Amino acid sequence: MHWLLSRLLVLALALSVLGSLPAGPGTAPLHLGPAAAHAQDAQAPLTEEDFEAWERTARRAERALDDAKASNQAFEELRTELVDWRSLFQAEQGRNSDRIETLEAQIASLGTPAEGQAESVDLSDRRAELNAQYQTLRKPVLLAIEAHARASGLISQVDHLLRERQQQRMLERGPSPVNPTHVVKALEDARMIVRILIGEVSSSLNLRSDRVLFLDNLPSIAILVALAGLLLVRGRGWFQKLVDWLVANRPGSERLFVVAMIISVGQVLLPMIGIAFLVAALQLTSMFGSSGEEILLTLPFMGAAFFGARWLGGQTFPKMDNWPRTLDLPPRERVRGRFYFNSLGVMVALAILISNLTDLFALGTATGAVFAFPVIVMTALCLAGIARLLIASGGEQHAFETQDDRDEVDERGFLQSMIYIVGRICLVLAFLGPIAAVLGYTRAAVSLTLAPGLSIALLALVTFLQRLSMGLFQMFAPAGRTGTGLAAVLVNFAIMIASLPFFALIWGARWADLTEIWATVREGFKVGDTSISPSVFMIFVIVFLGGYLLTRIIQGAMRSSVLPRTSLDPGARNAVDSGLGYVGIFASAMVAISVAGLDLSNLAIVAGALSVGIGFGLQNIVQNFVSGLILLIERPVTEGDWIEVGSVMGTVRKISVRATTVETFDRTNVVVPNSDLVTGQVTNWTRGSLTGRLILTVGVAYGTDTRKVAEILQEVAEEHPLVIVNPPPTVVFQGFGADSLDFEIRVILRDINFGLGARTELNHRIAERLAEAGIEIPFAQRDIWLRNPEALGGGSVPVPAAEIASTAPIEPDANPEIPSEDDE
Repeated sequence: MHWLLSRLLVLALALSVLGSLPAGPGTAPLHLGPAAAHAQDAQAPLTEEDFEAWERTARRAERALDDAKASNQAFEELRTELVDWRSLFQAEQGRNSDRIETLEAQIASLGTPAEGQAESVDLSDRRAELNAQYQTLRKPVLLAIEAHARASGLISQVDHLLRERQQQRMLERGPSPVNPTHVVKALEDARMIVRILIGEVSSSLNLRSDRVLFLDNLPSIAILVALAGLLLVRGRGWFQKLVDWLVANRPGSERLFVVAMIISVGQVLLPMIGIAFLVAALQLTSMFGSSGEEILLTLPFMGAAFFGARWLGGQTFPKMDNWPRTLDLPPRERVRGRFYFNSLGVMVALAILISNLTDLFALGTATGAVFAFPVIVMTALCLAGIARLLIASGGEQHAFETQDDRDEVDERGFLQSMIYIVGRICLVLAFLGPIAAVLGYTRAAVSLTLAPGLSIALLALVTFLQRLSMGLFQMFAPAGRTGTGLAAVLVNFAIMIASLPFFALIWGARWADLTEIWATVREGFKVGDTSISPSVFMIFVIVFLGGYLLTRIIQGAMRSSVLPRTSLDPGARNAVDSGLGYVGIFASAMVAISVAGLDLSNLAIVAGALSVGIGFGLQNIVQNFVSGLILLIERPVTEGDWIEVGSVMGTVRKISVRATTVETFDRTNVVVPNSDLVTGQVTNWTRGSLTGRLILTVGVAYGTDTRKVAEILQEVAEEHPLVIVNPPPTVVFQGFGADSLDFEIRVILRDINFGLGARTELNHRIAERLAEAGIEIPFAQRDIWLRNPEALGGGSVPVPAAEIASTAPIEPDANPEIPSEDDE
């Protein structure tokens, strides 16, 4: 990495030389209008003189709008002044609001005397005094409200006028750039520009003072030119080598990809620093006049357009196959994509230069059209090439074999579909742009070609930032988790939202339009007497999140430190913990509403009407919610209990607000509505105590000594370790069954959770002890008598009766042709 250190040393030297350059001429202070001058002292209230100044400004604006003859620049300056006044009036509306509310409360507390009832002089004087103070404070507020509405109306009229002019200019037909007369005139203007620039340089060379200054600055100029050449020629390659080295040494590493993506930005930064050095060196020569200086100031913007487009092309159509990319294209197509992006950057740089030359030398409309025409054609070709690559990348997702395939388009398919649509639109615009230019619609042609190209470049930048954010989330995500969670999706969504103003500017929106939208958003909207604005919303969100975080901290402290030291069972601890969470969230919402200043009293009637409909539509959800609160408070069922509700039997794993999760014995989770646990019949096997009764039935053959059987069963029950001896197990002789003598063993187990295992072990032991004692456990037997047995043999072979009788346990109705004993 020695080569990287050497490059950093070169860069440090360049920055030190650039920092030692003399500062340029200072800028003259701007003249502040009355509104701007008053804005510097925002604490001072508006006076009568301020309102008089505003009246003069408003009348001047109204006259200008009525005439509609001023230039766009004059209207923009007028709009800026109106916006300043509107900001002052907006601030004035909230001045003394606390004092005004206090006076309103004081006046309301005095009340009004009833009709025909006399009032004391002191109360009347006090009311009059308070009313006078109230009117004094309310007067500037009312004037500010009226002036604010007037300013907003004037600003809207100015915006409407400027938008109409912009549309007229866009659709205005000018000279055709293919007209030979216009081409000749453009060539003459080009020669004129070159003569002016050469003349400025020649004049500077003939001046002795300029030559002396040039010789004095020659060492600095040489160093800056050398550094500029080094950074422009080699700077991008240094960072490209570093990125290639990182990716080649650790392929597939997400962290190194993120680092490489960040380092790749240096491919733009170093060349831009080189251009800054070059501009500084040329300015130090003092050989350029005013026109040359203006052109020099354009070079950084041209460099940013070219190197930015080159870097975006490398990110969108990367050289390396393992570099993350959105477009699935082969290497040959990616080479074409980089070429088109580089060419597009050159065209944007030329467009910036032509625009600057047109304004600087006051070129005619025909000359501007001729200069712009080659740029429009080349930009259209680049746009068409990029559009074909987008279509090739996204077109495969449109070849569906069946309707089911079309219905199962995933997120990737949607992205490819959007790429395909964007490519088609760009291809159409690339075809229309040159045609519009030939017909004389130069401004429309520029918008039809440059705007889509810049939009594609901005989309590439947004894609890079989104991919970088996903990589950063992946890098810092905890072990075992991916970085594609909700936070990463919200960040990517915020990046897309933040890019929308830039898209609007590309397609012709004015910056004033965006600031007006932001001002409208800042002012908010009215809900009753409550104003909802971003600041109010942010205060509400911050306070609520703070309360929510505090609630979680308290819950964690209670769960880990306080509750384990109490005598509460786990279910009660969970109930306390959940209750704290609900109370904390509710309190956080109430405090946030109060701090944000939201007055929701006017919504009470609407909320009452809505609650009726919600009650009918969501009554089951509300019923389950209330049942969940009852379960948490009364705790008839707690987590860890073994319950039986309806046909569901299992262990309670979680009690939430709406439903309870029960884990059955086959390890499946069953979600049971809370209302079933409150209003239905629930068997809780482990509530309060783990002990429970187990009943086993045993049948023995007739003729067995019943007392000996009872003694054996009693011994088996008392031997089991889970059986409680107090109360002792009980053996009950139930009676005489159809096939056996029936007994029951009734025992109390220490832990009913092991009931199945205890039942199994007891049955094993009973079978062993009865076998040792020679006691038979009978099974059901039936004697089957067949009617017309000769029918079984087809009537030819008689069946002896001895062979018909069977002792096998045959179901009586197994064959409908064979009657049972009951039919006999």
